[in-house]
Amino acid sequence: MLVRQFQLTRIFGIPLIIDYSWPPIAILHVWLLWKFWLPIRIPIRILETWPPWLGPTLGLIITILFFVSVLIHELAHSLIARLEGMQIQDIQLHIFGGWARLVGEPRTAMAEFRVAIAGPASSFILSIIFAGFFQFFQVIGTDSWLVSGGREACYYLGFANLLLAAFNLLPGLPLDGGRALRALLWHRRKDLLSATLTAKKIGVAIAYILMFWSVILVVNGAMIGRLWQDFLVAVWLMIIGLFLKNAAESDYRQRKQQFANNQAKAGEWNITGTVGAVMSAPAMSISPELRIDEFIDSILNRYRQINFAVAQEGRLHGILSLARLRDVPKEEWERLTVSDVMEPISDDLFVTVRSSIEHAQYKLKNNRIGYLAVIDPDGLLVGSLSESDLKRAA
Repeated sequence: MLVRQFQLTRIFGIPLIIDYSWPPIAILHVWLLWKFWLPIRIPIRILETWPPWLGPTLGLIITILFFVSVLIHELAHSLIARLEGMQIQDIQLHIFGGWARLVGEPRTAMAEFRVAIAGPASSFILSIIFAGFFQFFQVIGTDSWLVSGGREACYYLGFANLLLAAFNLLPGLPLDGGRALRALLWHRRKDLLSATLTAKKIGVAIAYILMFWSVILVVNGAMIGRLWQDFLVAVWLMIIGLFLKNAAESDYRQRKQQFANNQAKAGEWNITGTVGAVMSAPAMSISPELRIDEFIDSILNRYRQINFAVAQEGRLHGILSLARLRDVPKEEWERLTVSDVMEPISDDLFVTVRSSIEHAQYKLKNNRIGYLAVIDPDGLLVGSLSESDLKRAA
């Protein structure tokens, strides 16, 4: 089997995956900085005083710091998603930059907005930090190789992070700006599929603009005799445009299929006299790895419930009851996780979606918390049931 990825390390418990398409791009980036960007930025009289090893070394340092910036961008997405009670599968570095892969979807529109905006916000902050260091080197005002190299490195990284943030804020899927726009439209329309369709259309339009721009670069370059200089940029814009178009359309297809499946299942489960007809769906679930202080700060303040299903990858692990949580000393909140405090899964804490209402009532009256998680025939969490659900359905 062809292996295209490997795990480099873990950061905050999140696997960092390197795709084999990434190293060649990193090497090309070092070479372009060394051979083209530095000679343009640094006067020849200063370059002539540099030792031979300094150019490639500075190119390597800038490249490392740039991809660290990309990693910080993706970590911002991941850590905010974790605060929202979501699981992070991994962070991948690949030919197009980076990608934080989340397990499942944000439960609310504003949760998706916060996750989406976190990455560009971190890039803007990094841009400001590097701009500050650039000004520091400017104030020093010496032409030594150390100062001039540091100044140009900060200039490049400040501009690159600004460009990274601005590009990702373009309001079309699959970019962060498209996800943020979808979240705002979802919040306003109360229709996730409609919001996704709008963000997809804008994303496809952005992709076509990039591809059209690449063609203009080639034609213009051929007319003025600098085709070889513009050709690489044009090819890259075309590749990015095709990638964005396919990703935007794929996102909408998956969302549409998911919506169709949920509608079909809802119809299948909505059988009079069964739990599926009266349950609350979808169920609000939290990760067993979520720290108690994170749960209280980010989840409990927004969801006024007294019981929460604890699930990972859709599988029920237990129930977190506020009655039990009250017994946990406050000084332990930063150390303990949800799995340390939850009610471990047992037969009296869940019911299947096709169970009779009478069976569910019996369980509700006899378990300790007056709450049941609802699972489908495949064992996946699909809803919850409480006495208030039964009263509303009566």
